[in-house]
Amino acid sequence: MKKIVYISVCLVVGLLTTACSDYLSESPQSSFSDEVVYSNEKLTENMIFHIYSGFAETNSHRGCFQPFYGMNTDIEIYNDTDLSDPAALCTYSTSTSNAQMSGTSDPNTWTCFYNAIESANVSIRGIQQYGHPTTGNLMGYFYAEALVLRATFYYDLLRAWGDVPARFEPLTDETIYLEKSDRDVIFKQLLADLEEAQDYLPWPNGSERTRTTGRINKAYAKALRARLCLMAAGYAQRPDDLSAAQGSQLRTSNDPEL
Repeated sequence: MKKIVYISVCLVVGLLTTACSDYLSESPQSSFSDEVVYSNEKLTENMIFHIYSGFAETNSHRGCFQPFYGMNTDIEIYNDTDLSDPAALCTYSTSTSNAQMSGTSDPNTWTCFYNAIESANVSIRGIQQYGHPTTGNLMGYFYAEALVLRATFYYDLLRAWGDVPARFEPLTDETIYLEKSDRDVIFKQLLADLEEAQDYLPWPNGSERTRTTGRINKAYAKALRARLCLMAAGYAQRPDDLSAAQGSQLRTSNDPEL
């Protein structure tokens, strides 16, 4: 009798252990792996929309950067010594005291841009690995769209801050903190990306998704590449040393490729 009870207990324990192991190793039904997301056109497009959402953040283009950056022109002028003023961005005097540039309640402009770039980096890698992008298919379009959107956010980072960290891969523990890179490194990457992207993109009205101005098309990619070419080859206030706090000169790039 004892032997029968012992065997029964062992069987029950074994079944429970196996069942618990299977239960605990199950993937949550509400989560998706990169392979699942970027092998499905609809899920991939949702991730592309997430990149676009970076434009609508309060302190991104919608509420801070677009109104204030570039306000000082040959026909408009803004002058204020109060660096906590949100419009200090238009005098290129960004400060940690400016709540719209470093606040904790809403992502600041810098963070909004890099959040969008991170979303683009994740999508670019996912589509490359699982989406099989080719010219003429939707995955090819989404891949190009992510490349161009990333270049757009970098374009504004370069206009406002000059030399910034170059992030072209998804974040890891080793890359969460990066020193700023020479802007020429970023220019060359963006120019190569846009040249690649234009081959995957239809012209305006050339597809269902390019019938409106709300989505990326070939004309936009070519125009952005032309503008970046002019920036990369033109004069800019460049630091004498990236690691130095002071010292700069107005000059063109020293990179022969540019």
